Parts: sequence; C-alpha cells; structure tokens
Amino acid sequence: MKSPNILIIVADQLSQKAVGAYGNSHGATPNIDRIAADGVRFTECYTPCPLCQPARAAFWTGRFPHETGVLSNGWMDPVPPIPAGMPTLGDVFTAAGYEAVHFGKTHDAGSLRGFRIEPQHEQSVEPVGPWPVGADTFRDRDTTQRVIEYLSHQHDRPFLAVADLNNPHDICQYVGAFAGAHSDPPIPAVLPPLPENFRVKNFGELPLPVQYICCSHNRQAQAAGWTEENFRHYLAAYHHYVSRVDAEIGRILDALRATAAGSGTLVVIMADHGDGMAARQLVTKQVSFYDETMRVPLIVAGPGVDAAAGRSVDGLCSLLDLLPTLAEAAGIEAPEGLWGRSLWPWLRGLRHDAPHGQVVGEWFTEWGITVEPGRMLRTPGWKYTRYREANGEELYDLNADPGETRSLVADPAFRKTLLEHRSRLDEHLAATNDPFLSLSHKVEARCRSHPPGYQHHIGPSAPMAAKSA
Repeated sequence: MKSPNILIIVADQLSQKAVGAYGNSHGATPNIDRIAADGVRFTECYTPCPLCQPARAAFWTGRFPHETGVLSNGWMDPVPPIPAGMPTLGDVFTAAGYEAVHFGKTHDAGSLRGFRIEPQHEQSVEPVGPWPVGADTFRDRDTTQRVIEYLSHQHDRPFLAVADLNNPHDICQYVGAFAGAHSDPPIPAVLPPLPENFRVKNFGELPLPVQYICCSHNRQAQAAGWTEENFRHYLAAYHHYVSRVDAEIGRILDALRATAAGSGTLVVIMADHGDGMAARQLVTKQVSFYDETMRVPLIVAGPGVDAAAGRSVDGLCSLLDLLPTLAEAAGIEAPEGLWGRSLWPWLRGLRHDAPHGQVVGEWFTEWGITVEPGRMLRTPGWKYTRYREANGEELYDLNADPGETRSLVADPAFRKTLLEHRSRLDEHLAATNDPFLSLSHKVEARCRSHPPGYQHHIGPSAPMAAKSA
C-alpha cells in the first residue's frame, strides 16, 4: 500500500454542535460538511482538556495532560516543554520518511517537535457588519495562503501537513468588544434562538468551580449583565466566525483537489475544544466539562476510508486517538504506552462497536491564578465529573438529559450509578498514574463571595485583577 499524504485541518474553539454535518441548522459550514459527506464523522469525540495548550500537547503526543506536564496556558503557571523522550506525531512521521510541516497556530509547548514549523504572519481581512476581526482572522488568511502554496508544489515523498487555524476563536474578541450591558447593533444575519439549556435551574447544585467561572475567566465576567437578546447576538457572532474558518477550509480543500496529490491525501478535520455556545449562559470554555466545550468534530476522508455516503461512528473516542490512527493509516508503528487507540478499523468499516468504553477529560488551571483541578469520566450514556474543591461532583444521564441540565449526584435513585462512576474514575487515575487526588485548589475568597450564577458577577475576574495588580 502506498503511503498516503495526510492533511490535518485544526480549528480553535469549534464545538461539534456548531457544525452542520452534526445537525446544526443555524450556522454555515458547507466546506466541513462536504468532507463529512465524503468521509466518516465521529459523533462522540472528546477533547482531553477544554483549553488550547494542554489539549494540543495532548493530541500531538497521544498523552494525557498530566503525562505531558502541560496543564495550562502559562503566565503565572509556567509551562514546561514536553519531556524530551516523549514521541510526538511529528517525530514518528519524520522518522518514517514523511515530510512533516506545520502552518498556523502552534501553542504547543514543544509537542510539534518533528514538524518543520512555518512562520506565521497576518494578512488584513475586512470585517463584516459589526463583528470585529483581529489577529485570529488575520493569521488564518495568511495560514491558508501558505498551505495553498505548499500544496501547489511537487512532493518527492509523502507529506503530513497541518493547517492550524485560529477561528472561531475571534469570538473571544467579540465578547470583549461587547462587554457588560449594551445595545446590539443590527447584523446581516438572522438571530439564532437560545439553546434549550440556556437557563440553569439551580446554580447552587453545581460544583463551586462551575458556579463561579465568571470569577476565573475574563470573558464570562464580561458577559455579566447581558440580556437574552445579547446572548442571541453572541451566538450569531459565533456562527459568523465559524463560517469564516469554514471558508478558509474551503479554499484549502479546493487547492488540494486541484493537485495531483489530492486524490491520494487523507484529510482530517478536528478542533482542539469547543465553546459554551450560550448553554448555561456560557460564552467561553474553561473549568466545566459540558458537551459544548468537550465534544469536538472529528471527520476523516480519503484513501482507505469507507465513506458509505457520509457514514458516522457513534461510539466514544478521544483526540488522543489521533496519533495511533494516523500511524496505522500510514503503515507506521505507533509509540508504546498510548492510552488512545487506532480508529483506522472503524474508518475502514471493519468494526461497528464503540472504539472506547470510556473517555476522560482533565482540567487544572488556565493561567495559574485560580487553580481548580477537575476530571471528567464519560461512559456510554453517562457523564461524571469531580473537582478537588469541596469534592464537587456532577452526574448526568445523557440519554434522558442530553443538555446536562439536571445533576443526579444527590438523587438516591442513581446512587449505584454514581458509586460505579466514582470507582471507574479512581481506577483510571491509578492506571494512568494521574496525581489528581493529591492536587490542591487555589481560589481567593472574593471569587466565591457573590450569589451563585454568572449574572450575579461583580468586580473584575481573577485574571483581570492579577493583570492590574
């Protein structure tokens, strides 16, 4: 079998729920959708962490954040480079004779070792309507152009190319530009409805780190005082930035298909994590493990994939499966000791069971200012979370409650299920040498002083206060 070329397209902050191929009718992702129509989409794929740098270091190595040592985005929590002896995707493919090249966003703590990292620049892009554009959009235009130029060249060996795009991350700039109480300007789009799980029935039942995300994240603090109309405008803005990254993906796919290498290229579309999408009034990602931020698109098309008219795989998988999957697709031996497994048999249509019986997500801190360690255990039909602060827990029956609106931790009817998930998480912690149970939380008292709920937030967030100190 000839080694396939591989093109990985990564979007930043793209929730699976925002993609048309996964059922969203309010956004615009025609280019992602056409890859899904030609390939296989995984419907229950989870990120190992709802934060950029830990997630990226994890999926480029196939290791959990606690294994890579990359637990935050830095600042007051210095991030070490991944261990020198830890193989990366770039290492594995370069050693096998591939030309591994990376374009766009890095934020990788050394986990892109083995890739030739092309410089990232900016190209001016005009805004549309009142939606501001910034470095994320400008860099994406430059990344797209550089990827197109690369694909247009002849290649004397198979390539592993990464187009690492920033959007819809520019939604963060939007929230900052429309912080606090405000009137929304008219937009050139129809306002989407609020999600069914927009309102939280009882914030006080949730773990403390979740109750007070407004105190640990700037953008959630800036959304305090928003009206329902403001949240609908935010959703429209989010879909706008999604459509921007989809358009860049379309340009890259068109360029690929215009080359002789196009038909022999395996295309992967994925995201590092999602976005709150106004569920529970969340406008960001951080601390919580809800599906809007944890469940990400993973779509694969190309040689060897049994597309079967846009087939879906409806079992649990993780972005930690990326490295072993691509290694098997290319006929390369994957590193030993990976928690993830190859999804190649599912892509080929040879297996129809669930890839995993459970997947796990981790959280430590964003900037080291508030430290709120947490873990998520996702099993078929259930989600269990646990935090170190006050031993906060959640348990959701995702079949009966897909919006994760009613935690069953205190319901005696689900005591057996709760104990089972506690035990399964403990077993996972022991099996992976995860130090979660020995970690401590760190939160200033003022960050727990207002009534539970983001609408009650007062004062600066912890990062804002630290920056001005």
